[in-house]
Amino acid sequence: MLGGRKTNIIIVDDSKMNLVILETLLKESGYEVVSAVNGAEALEKLRAEPERFDMIISDILMPVMDGFQLCRECKGDDKLKDIPFVFYTATYTDEKDVEFALKLGVDKFLRRPVEPDEFIKIIQGVIRDVREGKIKRKKPVLEEEKEVFKLYSERLVKKLEKKMLDLEREITERKRAEEMLRKAHDELEERIAERTKELAQANIRLEELDRLKSMFIASMSHELRTPLNSIIGFTGILLQGMSGEINEEQKKQLTMVKNSGNHLLGLINDIIDLSKIEAGKIEVLIKEINVAKTIDEVLATFANDVREKGLALKKNIPEKLIILTDEKRFKQVLINFLSNAAKFTVEGSIEVGCKVKEEEIEISVKDTGIGIREADMEKLFKPFAQIDSELRAKYGGTGLGLYLSKRIGELLGGEIWAESEFGKGSKFAFVLPIKREVKHEKDTGS
Repeated sequence: MLGGRKTNIIIVDDSKMNLVILETLLKESGYEVVSAVNGAEALEKLRAEPERFDMIISDILMPVMDGFQLCRECKGDDKLKDIPFVFYTATYTDEKDVEFALKLGVDKFLRRPVEPDEFIKIIQGVIRDVREGKIKRKKPVLEEEKEVFKLYSERLVKKLEKKMLDLEREITERKRAEEMLRKAHDELEERIAERTKELAQANIRLEELDRLKSMFIASMSHELRTPLNSIIGFTGILLQGMSGEINEEQKKQLTMVKNSGNHLLGLINDIIDLSKIEAGKIEVLIKEINVAKTIDEVLATFANDVREKGLALKKNIPEKLIILTDEKRFKQVLINFLSNAAKFTVEGSIEVGCKVKEEEIEISVKDTGIGIREADMEKLFKPFAQIDSELRAKYGGTGLGLYLSKRIGELLGGEIWAESEFGKGSKFAFVLPIKREVKHEKDTGS
């Protein structure tokens, strides 16, 4: 409540389904909500009643006027510049997109999907911090119109060029492959002596086609996330009783739907990351991270699940250890290790350890789970390889997690290894350099 009235939020998104989800979630949390399908409509409503609105939540990629333009207009308007502005998007998610948004003056940048309860906590936090003066109102960094237009154009053109180039490259390469096969068939009898050379060239082409396949998978997987995010969002709303009370059986079935959706979303994200790595398009963002703080953030997400299973969660991590690495990828590997440990440990404990070895650190996850047979150890880090069909039926999984972790470890200049004793438990570890300089590869995927 602000000044005796409900907090009024305007939400902006060209997807009617996303607007319905956000409107339902915010109204059930006590907010007044006004919606708009693009930046131009939102700006018209804001300028008509500037004193009415207490927050703007906007998508970025929209017709007529997108989120970047809307933010720029609002921050340049004396009557609108102090209204907290939040981006909530699934399309513009690169770190450079975030950097550009912050330069425009946005107060918070959220990547879809966010769990309903977490989303509301974030929104409440922004409103509270603005009210208490913790978020200082500042002028946008980008003052020159020419500079804004240049950066804005770069972000937009990058998205459009990627899709066009992918399509053109696939068509061109397929035509080339068909032509090569046709010539090989016509000249087969005349070129028997050169057969070995031709086979070698064909292998090179197959590798190229495999790279194109990975790029195609990444593009298609991205298109699956929009409806999947809606499924997860609606089931979350239903589980919280926002659309009416549900009985225990309904809650059980909805939980199964939501868990399956989250599992599928995780798999899609793994496939996208793997495709980017295989295509050489992954972006590595090296910066200083506090190892203990980063590990604690990951452990917090597992605390409830581990506690419900009756397992002890231990850690042995030196304080104030700073390393240079990619924080997102560091967390991704650790989350995979902890997920496996929690999945395959019925009783006992899970322990996260960290050792410093000269210019390297070793992060390990040790459990008292079911362990791995020695004959199966070589299968651990191979794609889509699962060590036991009975275990797959009982615990699920695709066999991608450890292979992806191995590739990420190599990308960060380190390595990953494992040791296990069947029936007693396993230990997974990754070794990273404390100081790391890398050649940044631009991620041209969306």
